[in-house]
Amino acid sequence: MSALTNAIDILRCFSAARPDLSFADVMALTGKPKSSTSRLLRSLRDCGLLEQDPHTRRYRPGLLTFELGRLHRAHDDLLELAERELRDVCARTGHTGYIAVLDGFEQVVLRIAPGSNPLRVVNPPGQRTPALMTSNGRAMLARLSDTDIRARVPTPYPKLPHNSPQTFAELMARLNEIRRTGVSDAADESIEGVGSQGFALASGETGELIGIAISYSVQATTANERAQVRKELAAMAAKLGRLTGDPLLGYDGPPRSGAIGR
Repeated sequence: MSALTNAIDILRCFSAARPDLSFADVMALTGKPKSSTSRLLRSLRDCGLLEQDPHTRRYRPGLLTFELGRLHRAHDDLLELAERELRDVCARTGHTGYIAVLDGFEQVVLRIAPGSNPLRVVNPPGQRTPALMTSNGRAMLARLSDTDIRARVPTPYPKLPHNSPQTFAELMARLNEIRRTGVSDAADESIEGVGSQGFALASGETGELIGIAISYSVQATTANERAQVRKELAAMAAKLGRLTGDPLLGYDGPPRSGAIGR
């Protein structure tokens, strides 16, 4: 950990005002001994975090830092784009929307778009819920391989609400149905009296997977309202798929299997 901290101290020396540095510059900025500075610079160069000009011998950020930065920007761009579109849908429907990611067999809420309806369902960012019992969670799982799903789901199988899959076999049946029909919904599962519709979106550049859902009161929402939510989400999925290069959603036509909730 000490070596990692020292390496980070060196990387922090680089900035827009200091795009390249000499060995002496790094020593002066970090205050580290000559021997350890030399060793760390060599290690950072060898692993691709730094590059060294063969003529001037000055150091600059390497290709690996560029690749990591691109992934970070793509992550932020994906979330910002999805949240912007989700807020528009929530404004039109009055329902609350969520963006989540998978962490093992759980989903973690990253962003929330509050609705305007008096009856609103609000799960704060950071909240964890078994993905097995949510519409966007199951939509994300359906985009994974069977082997990956098996590795994520704990043994013994967790106890879930009665409307959720009660065994691993039931879960796989639900996920295969999502893959076949493109429909992912939930009702009276993670929260009693609450329903949701969701879909999964994958970045064509990084492969990052997020789940997007709209939630509502089961009793207070009519069939026509739920149909309108499905229509809004379908249009959103198609648009985001084209913009992000999602290999499943990014094409002209109706959503493919695993794409959209009911």
